[in-house]
Amino acid sequence: MVRIAIWLLLLSIPGLAQVPINQKESSGYMYYYEKGERLLSERKYDEALVNINEALNINALHPDSYYTRGAIKEKLNDKEGALRDYTIYLELNPDQFDALFRKALVNFDLKRWPQANADFKQLINLPAGETTSIYFRQGQFAEGANQVFTSQGMNKAHLFNYLGLTAFEMKEYVIALIHFDSAISHNPDASNYYVNTGRCHEALEQFDKAKTDYQTALTINPDHQLAQHNLSILNRKYGTIEEASQLLDDVISKNPDLPFPYAERAYHQMNNGELDKALADYNKAIELSPDVAGYWLSRGMVNEKLNNWKGAYRDYSQSIVLNEKDEKAWLARANFLFNQGDYNEAIKDYDVAIVLYASYGTAYYNRALAKNKLGMNTKACADLKLAHALAFEVPAKVMNSICGVQ
Repeated sequence: MVRIAIWLLLLSIPGLAQVPINQKESSGYMYYYEKGERLLSERKYDEALVNINEALNINALHPDSYYTRGAIKEKLNDKEGALRDYTIYLELNPDQFDALFRKALVNFDLKRWPQANADFKQLINLPAGETTSIYFRQGQFAEGANQVFTSQGMNKAHLFNYLGLTAFEMKEYVIALIHFDSAISHNPDASNYYVNTGRCHEALEQFDKAKTDYQTALTINPDHQLAQHNLSILNRKYGTIEEASQLLDDVISKNPDLPFPYAERAYHQMNNGELDKALADYNKAIELSPDVAGYWLSRGMVNEKLNNWKGAYRDYSQSIVLNEKDEKAWLARANFLFNQGDYNEAIKDYDVAIVLYASYGTAYYNRALAKNKLGMNTKACADLKLAHALAFEVPAKVMNSICGVQ
């Protein structure tokens, strides 16, 4: 059925339905194909695309033109188009490692985890062919793209790592662990793989094992930023603040342009009452990565504690702009507005928080208090009862004051 669909797709392309099969032997398409290849190597992607399109107009059944056009479309950030071309190429020329690997990576980049997972599973059983293609190894839970390799230079560790990453994204944590362990068995010196197993163990609430994974990663690579960062968070939750702070200080001193250790250190400082230090670190995190909504939300909390009302409102609002589906940001701004005495606007934000998270007991309780301030006691009482039904602990004094003796 897939093969029939591909042929129908080919026949539906304007100008291709009339191309006879024996046209494949024509020399005309090769001129445009080779020119397109040359332009691709010269990074003239738009011109290369024009020539490859012309090659396919002349010969719709030339597999290599689809492969090359897929590579060009990747360079032009047309991932959907690249995926279509790699799929057609593989239909015309099955079991080609490089094309399937490129297709798997595009599915991975598009966050199509089941499709990428299926591609990587197929790749495990294919021999790597000869290639001049260069890839960047993706760490996902590590430092991102790092180290270049070709399919010939790739051992199965890379593929098992990708299988683990896709399984993790599908929340199949035990299966992901099996794949990461397979990656480690093929390459026990890759610190990133231990970071990935650490993430799995955290998701499974196996925190001691996660800590061991991160420590192993740091034994292999003492400067591994994410291993240090994740270990510092575990230490904060389940170890000592001193250990966590020392790790973060080390990360920042060695990697001053990474935003997340500043944000994590600021969180420690905020909880420790060191508000000026926390503000400085959140300022730096936002300077380095201004599109992370959570940094603005946290800085808003610090500014509110510092009685910087204008700054707090600005930060909460920017957090909402960056991630309007975060109910915690709406709740934070609603609470701020409540504390400022703006109960009508607070209620509007509580409404949004509840729409986003229907079981938000805290939001129902706080909205009840705001409604009570406006004399809307019947509605306030209804919210208190909803909060109580959602297992929020409503003080008896508040319930009696707003709803009367039950």
